[in-house]
Amino acid sequence: MFSFRAYFWNNDVYINEKYKYAASEILTAYLNIEFVSLAEDLRYDLKSLKRKLLFSEDMSYDFCHKYNNNVYSAMRKIRKTDDMLGSLPPYDKLRQYNKITLEDVLKGHTLLFEDGIDHSQDEWPEEDTVSGFGLAERSENGIYHMHLHTFLPVEIDYTDYDIVERAEEANRDITGYFDNYVSLLDSYISVHKIFRPFIENYLHRSGTFPAANEVASYFDAFNKEHGSAFQRIKCKMESFGYKVLNDENNKPILCEEIHFADLISFLYYDFFNGIKKNFIPNQCKQCGRFFLIRAGKYFSYCDTPLQDELDKTCRDVGARRRYDDKCKNDPVWQTYNRAYKAHYARYMKKKMTVSEFEQWSRFASELRDKALAEEINFDQYYTDIRK
Repeated sequence: MFSFRAYFWNNDVYINEKYKYAASEILTAYLNIEFVSLAEDLRYDLKSLKRKLLFSEDMSYDFCHKYNNNVYSAMRKIRKTDDMLGSLPPYDKLRQYNKITLEDVLKGHTLLFEDGIDHSQDEWPEEDTVSGFGLAERSENGIYHMHLHTFLPVEIDYTDYDIVERAEEANRDITGYFDNYVSLLDSYISVHKIFRPFIENYLHRSGTFPAANEVASYFDAFNKEHGSAFQRIKCKMESFGYKVLNDENNKPILCEEIHFADLISFLYYDFFNGIKKNFIPNQCKQCGRFFLIRAGKYFSYCDTPLQDELDKTCRDVGARRRYDDKCKNDPVWQTYNRAYKAHYARYMKKKMTVSEFEQWSRFASELRDKALAEEINFDQYYTDIRK
């Protein structure tokens, strides 16, 4: 129900052949939605409700009496899960995932529920029949279909092999349906319990794109300190192969084709595949939201416009703040900033030409970088940059 095919080509991934995302773009969307506590509660409730809907030989009166209430309670929990996660990729595009309801699953096993129809009669009524449990609808060829809205289990004769087989089939369908939703919630929870702390506290330790050996070191350290968190994720691939798709320019591309059984398997594969290409999520140091760095230049701030200054972004403010912090706390940068202001004042008073100022700027930047790298001592740097 929540499975899909992903096609990987360079830095892109195509979901079910046509919906294009950048590597780790889908993960970034989940990182920015925070309702872990609610997701954990829903997961617990759905696992509990699943057990209350499974048929068994020793079904009690209480089990049967509460069955319908448990069905509708489960449907409310499932709708809440759909509302939370259905607007996120890729399921916002793959809307077919939520077409099957729990009601649909149970309606496939109407023989296990009371229907309110008098089956002692030799023939069913000629027209549609309504009972306290649902509607018996007569098709054009004379076959009746029961559409239940109230679910009251019938007593199961466990000496009747056919009935037992039907009950076991219903249990498999109910279990599969609930397990799909529990798996989806598990995937979301893992994003915030595993991927997020790894990204926040390990992946960006060097303040730039991590080298391959650094990623390996971070991965190993994270697993040792967090109970082998990543290693506990079992990547479920139902199939693997290659397929030719057409890119946005209608040119053929040979893609890896992987059929993922669940969301977490896709996120796991896509995340580490993206790291190799420097497509990595980062948390903006200005607004706190996660954004995707798409190779090229490494950023610590996103490009989201500020709420009170739409012509400026977090990146604009962050770059200035970072420069100001350096000038305030680092004597090398402080000296550079003062020298820059002094020479810029000379340029504005026309005591330096444009070419002279640009030449000095290049000289000062190179000198500053040497001082930061401790290739020259501070006293020499202080004297030379003020010339």
